[in-house]
Amino acid sequence: MITAMTHMDSDGVISLSLFLKKIGGARIRVYFTSPVQLRDTICRSVLHLKNLGELYIFDLAGENKAVYAASIYDRVVWIDHHDWEPENKPEHVEIIIDKKAKSAARVVARYFNLDSFLVDLADQIDSNSVKDEDAEKIRTVIGALRYGFSGVELNRKLYKFARELMNEDLSVLESYKNIVDKYTKWLEKVIENVKKGTKIFHVADMKVAIYETMEAVPVYLISNEIDDDVDIIVILIHWLGKEKPTTKLEFRTHTDVDVLKIAKFFGGGGHKKASGASVRDIVTIPEVLKAIELLYT
Repeated sequence: MITAMTHMDSDGVISLSLFLKKIGGARIRVYFTSPVQLRDTICRSVLHLKNLGELYIFDLAGENKAVYAASIYDRVVWIDHHDWEPENKPEHVEIIIDKKAKSAARVVARYFNLDSFLVDLADQIDSNSVKDEDAEKIRTVIGALRYGFSGVELNRKLYKFARELMNEDLSVLESYKNIVDKYTKWLEKVIENVKKGTKIFHVADMKVAIYETMEAVPVYLISNEIDDDVDIIVILIHWLGKEKPTTKLEFRTHTDVDVLKIAKFFGGGGHKKASGASVRDIVTIPEVLKAIELLYT
């Protein structure tokens, strides 16, 4: 039995499509998840199973508890490009991290000795330097699926799309026109809200832009709407859960500021120019500004 877990963004979906190409399109169990949810996803995946087999993890930063949770599988291959290092790992857990790679898809392709134009598209998308129309279309389709679906249905839709990308025939993108049209109209509203709602602060000799919302908004879109001289971009996404509220924090930069530093402060991770964290509480703008002052002064 083969189980795969991957990030639910473009890089994660393309990484999965490359893996499916490697195994000849065989049917496998797939979970789309996030670094924060990864350990719980691993634990849920083993319920009621007697034979666990192999687990492949793509484009997801980990931590010790997630690594040990994954080790319940007979064999684990974990491929990533985020800035993290496991402190310890069992012998049957193989972890491949290339922090310099622009995408996890590139690391996946290298590991499995695959050649695909999708890797370059993943590089463009994950570094937010999209040049090709096909890269923009893939990013938009995945954004539209995440906008239109959730839970198990979203998992099915993303898996289906990964299988379609495996064949490297991008004419399939046209079949998503209706949902993309609805998503594009929503994006226009998001852009207007970003223009009106972004607040600018000056902290520790840096220009800081903060946008606060209760919607799951595409981070790259907000980043692209903010001035090029902004040192730290902060996006606060608040979720009012049944038990306790959660704040998802996204950090970006248009300069050379290391935003991984502040992501780690809030218990997260990522890259020096793009990182994030999730906190089981409401994180306020004053708290973020205080953290920036503390860390960068």
